[in-house]
Parts: sequence; structure tokens; C-alpha cells
Amino acid sequence: MMTDLSEGLCRIKVGFGKPSSRHLAAGAQAWADASRGCRQIMAAGLPHNMEVETLYVWRDGTQTAGATLDDLHLFPGFYLLSLEDVLANYRSFVTDPRWNHGWLPLFTDGAGDFYLVELGGRSSGWVRRFRIDEAEHPVEFRSLTDMVVTLAAAFDRGVFFIDSDGYLEMNDLRFGKLAAELNPAVHWWTDQTR
Repeated sequence: MMTDLSEGLCRIKVGFGKPSSRHLAAGAQAWADASRGCRQIMAAGLPHNMEVETLYVWRDGTQTAGATLDDLHLFPGFYLLSLEDVLANYRSFVTDPRWNHGWLPLFTDGAGDFYLVELGGRSSGWVRRFRIDEAEHPVEFRSLTDMVVTLAAAFDRGVFFIDSDGYLEMNDLRFGKLAAELNPAVHWWTDQTR
């Protein structure tokens, strides 16, 4: 079983023939470039996270200009924010009462929902889903690596697929079962499959 964040990211990118792979921005050219971006995150008062740095060495978000929302998705419904957009969204939400100071948005649906990584505290590194219309924002993965491993497995097992109209879709029920299988310590998934 794959457990490496970098390997999983590469498997997601090549896991399908969607236009989204054309819209992924180049990654930081060196660790120093990603470190510069991470220093900007740290300047906002958040601690360093090696998984976030690895993600942005791989790709610095998605180039959204001239693309339709469906063409941007890295996985069904969500695309990767650029470091610039990560910081802009963080600053926009940090004062919102539903938002925790340590939450850093990484993926968005473009309508106010995010997958974010929690930085600092006892649950540092955990990935939550922020739903703008909801009061609770559950932990869905214990790490960014766990999330990417689960997404890569969903591509590998056909849980994520291109439909007859060319859209990236998913079988929600199968994804819930897969996520529970690969993330047995996360109640969000295991409680849904009981």
C-alpha cells in the first residue's frame, strides 16, 4: 500500500485524462521556493507543516483563468488553491466565528467549502471539511498523506471516474466505504458505514 504523499499526488494527477491536469500550476522550483511560501504562512501566525510544503513543491495550486470550474477539479468537486489564494482565503475566514485560527484552506469547491489542514494544537495535521452552510466541520483524515492516499485509491479502484459527458464524478457510497477502510480511526467515515 502506498503511504507517501509525493507518490500519491503523482498518482492522482495521472489517474484520469481530465483537462484539470493542464490547469495545475508548476510546483515550486526548489524547496527554497516552497519554504518561502511556508514562511508567508508562518508570518500569518501558523506553524510550519512539512506536508503542506511537500504539496506546494509538487504544484502551486490551479490556474483558474479561462477555465470552467469542472475543468479545474483535482478530485470530484475540489481544486487545489495556489499559495497566494490559500493566504487570501485564510485571511478572509480567520475572523469568521465558524473558523479556527489554525485552519489553513488547501482545496476549494469555488463556492466557499474547503478541505483544510489544521495547524497547531493536539490535532495538528488533521484534515477537515469546512462546509460554509454548516456549523460543524468534521475531521475526515488524520493527515494530508492519508487524504491523498485515499484519493489515489479512489482513482485506482474506479470510485472516481469520468462520466459519459466528460465530467469527473464519484460513487459517494463506495467512496465512504473506501475512506472508512483506509481511515479506520476517523469517526466521520466509520460512523457512516455502520
